[in-house]
Amino acid sequence: MSAGHLNKNLSELVKSQFENIKDNLRAKCYSNQKVISLSEKSKYNFKCLESKCETKACHIRPRVGVTIGDLARWMNQGYIMNILPGIAIHMPESDKDSFYFETGRKPLASDSESTSCIFYNEQANACEIRYGRPISCQTYPLEFNGEKYTLSSKDCPGVGQGDVSKEVLQDARKLAEQEYKERIETMAALPAVYSVMMNQMIRQSAEAMQNLSEEDRKKMDEIITKSRGEPAAEESPSSDQSE
Repeated sequence: MSAGHLNKNLSELVKSQFENIKDNLRAKCYSNQKVISLSEKSKYNFKCLESKCETKACHIRPRVGVTIGDLARWMNQGYIMNILPGIAIHMPESDKDSFYFETGRKPLASDSESTSCIFYNEQANACEIRYGRPISCQTYPLEFNGEKYTLSSKDCPGVGQGDVSKEVLQDARKLAEQEYKERIETMAALPAVYSVMMNQMIRQSAEAMQNLSEEDRKKMDEIITKSRGEPAAEESPSSDQSE
């Protein structure tokens, strides 16, 4: 694939992905989600129960999102090499799907049919990276979708607990807005990041092929042919051979 063709595809992909991201985030809803009006303090009292939580709602939710901002913070804090092995990139499975970062998953020891975030310590009932957790975990269960604030889960027993002051509510709202912004920017940038990496790999492969000797190229062709299950090309009989 030529660089020009790849760049054209990249431009179209980035544009479509950004539009899909905006539409999907605004349309996103949960079966158990309710809208919160932050002007009414009583509707968002929250206190994390930490290891005393019985539902593990934040640990077992279907997806724990990670942003490029999270990666930058972990890099600056010196945590990146410890956390990076537990981060995965989701590849779009349809035109309406998006690229995004998320934490890996692992089966629960207490329920093999259920999974949790890879950083969940089931024995301690706690997050192994609590003090460096992703921004989506810091805002949980509060979410912002660009227009309104919502609860992403009614299973979190911390909702309705404690006494949240006006200042704490403002901080929670700002953090939710920051998480939304980072989420949008991450999903908009990932198609470009992925394409740049693939383009680099294509260039390196092309350069490596150019540096191969004629004998090595033949061996490479044979390996590719066998991997595809194609019959090997037979040498043409010499012109002086008679039937």
